[in-house]
Amino acid sequence: MSSFNSFSQKNVNDYKYVLIPQKFDFLKENDAYQLNSLTKFLFNKHGYKAFIQGENIPEDLAKDGCKALKANLVKGSGLFITKVAIRLTDCGNNIVFTSSEGASREKEFKKGYHEAIRKAFKDVQALNYVYNGGREQQLESNNIASKDIGAKPKVSKVEEKNTISTTVAVEQPKTEISSKEIPADKPQSVKTLRYLLNEDAFEFKKEEYGYELLKGDKDKAALVGKIYVLKRSNTYLVKAGDLSGAGHFDSYGNFILERVNPITNKLISDIFARQ
Repeated sequence: MSSFNSFSQKNVNDYKYVLIPQKFDFLKENDAYQLNSLTKFLFNKHGYKAFIQGENIPEDLAKDGCKALKANLVKGSGLFITKVAIRLTDCGNNIVFTSSEGASREKEFKKGYHEAIRKAFKDVQALNYVYNGGREQQLESNNIASKDIGAKPKVSKVEEKNTISTTVAVEQPKTEISSKEIPADKPQSVKTLRYLLNEDAFEFKKEEYGYELLKGDKDKAALVGKIYVLKRSNTYLVKAGDLSGAGHFDSYGNFILERVNPITNKLISDIFARQ
């Protein structure tokens, strides 16, 4: 096997959770050959907190989808040989880690995939994952920085008196706010938003009542439902068949949908990852 690669800009230790899709791209069924269940088991075995999308997830992950890495299997090509690599991406679909390919010559599909995945996981094990609280530290440092910016400098009573007596009010020129300065948790200023959910592309098209929910890539997108703005801030009612429920945007522009699983009748959370 070739040596695995990772990216120095980001570290798996910065992420608290791992999310695994219900179905991998190269297979037609959910948890085919129990590959999704095996992937979850192996991540948990090596110290990660892994969930398959559609399961009940922790409250902090439901509020902030960027605390999780998304795990996927990348199938390699080969004659009479099964090759699989493990890839981890962040909430912006940036690659954080890719293992080397695990390979198997087993003729039976299930045995071959299982053997290849376990071999690829040797690179995951070699990372010696330990969560470092990076996401919480980032949010805390951002809060401290914002408090420091907004804090007023302390002045003595003499300085304050002199300042009041000599200060002349000057009208500040008005400036236009660029789109880059709009907070990520207020994406309603953009007419069309693009998302990924379980590898499927979705679009949120701005309307007076909220958004139209479309599934598919750009020109091929088909209407599947509507998203209505509720009176409470950053709260939306989604009417879209099995995707019906209540949702909100997190601080990174991802849309968190809470709905009832039609099969288990349990409350679940889906994360539409902002593109």
